[in-house]
Amino acid sequence: MSDAWIITAHDEEAAATARAVAELGFRPLRVDVDGGISVREGDATTRAPAVAIVLGDSACVTALRQSDDFQDVPVVLSLSSEQLATADPALEVDELIVAPFGAEELRARIGRARKQVNGINADDVVRIGTLEIDLATYEVSIAGRTIDFTYMEYELLRFLATHPGRVYTREALLSRVWGYDYFGGARTVDVHVRRVRAKLGTDHAHRVKTVRSVGYRFEA
Repeated sequence: MSDAWIITAHDEEAAATARAVAELGFRPLRVDVDGGISVREGDATTRAPAVAIVLGDSACVTALRQSDDFQDVPVVLSLSSEQLATADPALEVDELIVAPFGAEELRARIGRARKQVNGINADDVVRIGTLEIDLATYEVSIAGRTIDFTYMEYELLRFLATHPGRVYTREALLSRVWGYDYFGGARTVDVHVRRVRAKLGTDHAHRVKTVRSVGYRFEA
């Protein structure tokens, strides 16, 4: 289940939005960003979320954007009509929604934000030649044959394949795939990359490129 961060100082707003995102199939997590990103509820080792929903506080958007680990997290900002009138037009958000809103409108905004940032929707299948990565069922297949990936191997491949062409350091991959407070060493990434390449086989292993002295990128 993908995480949806809910960022607000108001408990009532957080609870209502948590119910809405849970209906959409996300795991809601209450998050603070004042002085650093910290999860208030749920799994404290959570990875970067599928989407961050900021309720009423545009300063939180700035805090997210200033963090290297979360710059490409899709952000949906909700403002009241009064807040909208005074909002900074240069604020970097992927979708803006006027409160109050319903679950279906939130679904549409989240989908648009994820499409804009990652180029995919949650129910998409990523197809690269004969390689298919089903983002809904967590299955990988090559030429119609299902390949058995462990959860973390799949997560690493999914993340790289949905951010093609971008170079990620080992530390960034540890943060984005394993969790932002994961303390494993860079060797963890190298081991998983070798396993992913082996399972992709001769036709697709070359797509996970090593960028010497930096990290890895995926070529579609």
